[in-house]
Amino acid sequence: MKKIPYFYLEFVKILFSAVLLFAIFGTVNDIIIKLITGYSFPNVQFLENKQSLTGLFILQYIGFALIYFVIYQNSLSHISFNKAQNRKKLPPIWSKYLVIFGTAFILLFYIVLLLS
Repeated sequence: MKKIPYFYLEFVKILFSAVLLFAIFGTVNDIIIKLITGYSFPNVQFLENKQSLTGLFILQYIGFALIYFVIYQNSLSHISFNKAQNRKKLPPIWSKYLVIFGTAFILLFYIVLLLS
């Protein structure tokens, strides 16, 4: 029964860090898209009639979610409210591949956007 308050604190930590990092990523992403296309996010004319770009736009956020998962598992999860918990980091090979795939998903959208 003592672990229930720690669960809520951990949930708030995950929620706060995810919202903060995704907001930062979204802002930077919007700036880069505006530099490439000239359109800001509320005006998504660059995505109209291009389903491949819409899919890549979604894949971009999936890529950032992979990077966020690595950041959380390797560093943020060790900042804990319950000091008795021992948390393991991801193996280095998994961390490397997840970051590479996440970065590739993010950059793929920009490359296709530049070429179209």
